[in-house]
Amino acid sequence: MPVSIAADGELLKPNQVFVGGPDDMITIEDGHVHIRPAAEPVGQRGTIDSMLISIAEHAHDRAIAVILSGLGSDGTAGVTATKKFGGLSIAELAKDEAEASQAAVGPLGAADLQLPADEIAQHILLYARNLSQLIETGADDEISADLEGQITQITTILRNVTSHDFHGYKRGTFTRRVHRRLQVLQIETVEAYVERLRADREEVQNLFQDLLIGVTQFFRDPAEFEALEQEMPRLFEGKEAGDQFRVWVLGCATGEEAYSIAILLREHMATLDHPPEVQIFATDLDARALGLARAGRYSSTIAAHVRPDRLSRWFVREGDTYCVSKELREMCIFSPHNVVKDAPFSRIDILSCRNLLIYLNGDLQNRVIPIFHFSLRPGGVLFLGSSENVTRHAKLFAPVDRKNRVFRRLETATRIIPDFPLSPRTRSIDPQIMAPLSGLPAPRLTSSINRQAEAVAERYAPAYVVVDTHGDVLHFSGRTGRYFEPAAGAATLNLLSLAHRDLRLDLRSALHRATAEGTRIEVPRVVIRQDDRAYAVNVVIEPLGNGDVTSLIVLFQDAGQVAESSSKGDGGWLTADEHVQRLETDLRVTRDRLQATIEELESTNEELKSSNEEYQSINEELQSANEEMETSKEELQSVNEELQTVNGELGHRVSELGRTNSDLKNLLEATQIATVFLDNDLRVRNFTPAATEIFHLLDTDVGRPLDHVVSRVAYPELQDDVRRVLKTLSVVERQVSDPAAGRHFTARVLPYRSVDNYISGAVVTFMDLTVAYKAEAALRQSEQRLRLA
Repeated sequence: MPVSIAADGELLKPNQVFVGGPDDMITIEDGHVHIRPAAEPVGQRGTIDSMLISIAEHAHDRAIAVILSGLGSDGTAGVTATKKFGGLSIAELAKDEAEASQAAVGPLGAADLQLPADEIAQHILLYARNLSQLIETGADDEISADLEGQITQITTILRNVTSHDFHGYKRGTFTRRVHRRLQVLQIETVEAYVERLRADREEVQNLFQDLLIGVTQFFRDPAEFEALEQEMPRLFEGKEAGDQFRVWVLGCATGEEAYSIAILLREHMATLDHPPEVQIFATDLDARALGLARAGRYSSTIAAHVRPDRLSRWFVREGDTYCVSKELREMCIFSPHNVVKDAPFSRIDILSCRNLLIYLNGDLQNRVIPIFHFSLRPGGVLFLGSSENVTRHAKLFAPVDRKNRVFRRLETATRIIPDFPLSPRTRSIDPQIMAPLSGLPAPRLTSSINRQAEAVAERYAPAYVVVDTHGDVLHFSGRTGRYFEPAAGAATLNLLSLAHRDLRLDLRSALHRATAEGTRIEVPRVVIRQDDRAYAVNVVIEPLGNGDVTSLIVLFQDAGQVAESSSKGDGGWLTADEHVQRLETDLRVTRDRLQATIEELESTNEELKSSNEEYQSINEELQSANEEMETSKEELQSVNEELQTVNGELGHRVSELGRTNSDLKNLLEATQIATVFLDNDLRVRNFTPAATEIFHLLDTDVGRPLDHVVSRVAYPELQDDVRRVLKTLSVVERQVSDPAAGRHFTARVLPYRSVDNYISGAVVTFMDLTVAYKAEAALRQSEQRLRLA
């Protein structure tokens, strides 16, 4: 095929290779090549990513990206875009372990296929032919119909291999991802693909990774981020320079949300004189997505979601891509984590879990949300997605901005600490049902609430109970039997269901007022009837704790038996005046009750309206949400985010050290200079092959004292010379000889310096002077012959 340098505006042609110039930025627009000169320096242009992203946006599933080895992290964003739009990405198979370790965090690790270079062209041809046949024959619809019958088998295989259950996964997204794998592998039937999954564990992992492709954006739903930003000043109150501010972002995908929160935090920290240390833990199930998040490189489309001032302040332009600044990157730690199985992070100030709960059923939500409460500090913020809520856990979280899904952690009087790591349970436990169940520890009061309840009880010394804001009993005192008459039906600890029927209306009204106003409420002389007798009871309700009302104490003061009237004309319980007074009192109480009921009805109507709006929002989100928004569900692992990079760097260092050692060894052997290396204790550390002609040395002599080795040369001063060199750091040189062989040497002893310039021994070298001596003797003989002549 002809090869040409691409020109601006040139039409793409089949069977022709276009190559970019050394300083060209190439994109594809409407089937034409668009060229512009690169404005950034080499290494900061993002040339490969810019080109691949434009091709993916232009060609969708007809785009094919081939990444050869040796590119480092270049092409990561381009491969992600290719997969997002349904195209094919192929990477050259790594040739060695060092290259494979580096490829795992770059584009080679995120590609659909890894093939040897000589097989890539054939696979591209098969993919193109298969795609054309599907379009011409309309086989897509048949495959989609077959998939519906095989989804259960595929999800079962995924669960057995990856330990992740996708039975509750969105059906449309699941079908489309399986269909894409059929195109990538050129498999024609769903049954054949199921057999491939059963036989090939690697393909199961590839399908798992495709299902976890998360598509997110910076500052998604800006109003919600503005609501979170308004909470920043309160969260930073009392934080000093030595304190920690911790953030946990669940389901971070490729990192946009984590970096968005980091920008808000940095902007607020700039207003503080002594800001605390901020750490963001961003976790996700998809290890490949975490690799992209660590790279921090995004396409130019983020300019539509990030304000221009933030874009210039927190991002570096590299071609048609943007990289997050080092300042933001150092704030974030990206790590695999499974909120369902792994123990949570603790002492968190902001917990962001957006668009994760919508993929969990009610049972898992009831287990996960109490974990969020456990992780957050008192007063910490829970940040949810627009279609998520915690209305079923009103005891744990209070809305700061219900519309924008910002909630504040509440201090609860009772608390059941979850077990970590979590294990499957046969029954779910609703946090709103505080009655002790079989096999669960009974809820206990916190020490401060208990002390305050006892102090109030000492003032009145009546029978009392402690309840929470929902009316559930947390603690009983003695002698309460007269005031309780449990209603028939399912067992419950709700006070309004336990109380005597004559007390219920007054208790309901008083509890509502005490909770709403946070003040002490008294209801005097409530008459209850037992065993044909009437008793008067004074009911006192007083909130406990400081700040938000989380529990109340209800006291029952016995006012004695109501005496029967001695008036015969009346014939009733009370005299005429008393009867009128009682009717007026009843009327006044009835009016109060009616007013309280009206207020409660209005409050209930408001809550119902709010709930209706929330359900409408959830319904709209479920209908119009992007099918590509998949988030983590189960099994995450904890790894150090920089481990692979450090290992790669270490491998390079080891290779360089090996080459250096080899060069030194070859140099010493080539010089034919007898050299012996000694440590500070005059033990043999190493020696060259030529040294065996001076000493009787073997490989096993390494580590032996030098005086244990027999020398062929006459050098009795060697030990003293070495000690003098170690002491004075000078160089000693002597003329020695081997009488038996008639050889002469220049012996030099010099100090041995380690890499850190520390004297760690001595080096002894022997330079053979035999040839020089023979030449000198021959010269003297010639001179003598000349004199005789």
